[in-house]
Amino acid sequence: MKVFISSVITGMEDYRAAARQAAVTLGHTVTAAEDFRASPQTPQQVCLGAVRDADVVVLLLGARYGAPQESGISPTHEEYREARGTKPVLAFVQKGVTREPEQERFVEEVSTWEGSGYKDSFDTPESLGAAVTRALHEWELSQQSGPVNEDELMARTAGLLPTRSAHAAGVAPLHVVVAGAPSQQLLRPAALDDARLRRDMQREAVYSDHPVFDSQQGVQEPVVQGTTLLIAQANAEITLDEQGNVRISRPARDVGRESRATGGLPSLIEEEVRERVADGIRYAGWLLNRVDPTNRLRRVGLACRLAGVGYLPWRTRAEVAESPNRASMGPGVETADSPPVVLARAALLFDTARLADDITARLRRQVR
Repeated sequence: MKVFISSVITGMEDYRAAARQAAVTLGHTVTAAEDFRASPQTPQQVCLGAVRDADVVVLLLGARYGAPQESGISPTHEEYREARGTKPVLAFVQKGVTREPEQERFVEEVSTWEGSGYKDSFDTPESLGAAVTRALHEWELSQQSGPVNEDELMARTAGLLPTRSAHAAGVAPLHVVVAGAPSQQLLRPAALDDARLRRDMQREAVYSDHPVFDSQQGVQEPVVQGTTLLIAQANAEITLDEQGNVRISRPARDVGRESRATGGLPSLIEEEVRERVADGIRYAGWLLNRVDPTNRLRRVGLACRLAGVGYLPWRTRAEVAESPNRASMGPGVETADSPPVVLARAALLFDTARLADDITARLRRQVR
């Protein structure tokens, strides 16, 4: 593999050498800023180009942040932003040092990213070398699970969308589905019976910062149907199967909210749909990290279906406030789809807003 080493240089020379030696010992090719010769390109262009060309980025975070560039962030921070979401970032944070405030914020950003990446700590060049060796080796093993067949992944993702779903009039179920690749049995049958997994799924669904279940409702007893674990409420459910495929289904609207608040027409509220799409994507990303912490599934398919639309008007919150009892009716479609797309798995957690915006735009065009 091509391994790019990213960090400030001054004061980190011994650590960069240790990381390089670890990668070379495993047979990989290393690129780093100190290797670059004179070029008509700027150092920034050369380094960011090397990041794009690399297979994996080794990020070393010590005490110093580095000088901000025109972008407002340091070169190392630029390299990290260039890499995340497109390739693995193996981050290593130095212990026992007093970090500059900007570096502390950078470490916090990377620590949040750790939910879809890899992070370890070090205090000496020797401990860093061992940590880099271990991380690169584990990453190599994760790549041996087979190639990603994008056509198969898109077909499997589409197949997770329910063709029929029972729902009360006006509920408009929203289904967010995520399938992982390479296709494999990720979970043993016994794993679906794990009480800790069920408890964690329920807690995240109800009590996280972005819940997908209604905290005012109880959660039904989890059940396994064939190879699929089902956790449900009255109008919502989460499924997880042995391949790591995930589906989050919930109402696209708070039934009766408009009439309670304004006495207006029941509607699909654009901002509410977008928020619920984003919450579903975020939950799927969390769940994959919970059941697959070593990233055996490195790519995902993502799709969404809005069902039971009927003649519900699609409006923004501003439009509802301006005219609660008047709305333009759409074509009366029963179902609106956002077709499958293939993504880096990390995008589920770190590109959530953009994905939700795009999906909502596709749904709006069909309903409105």
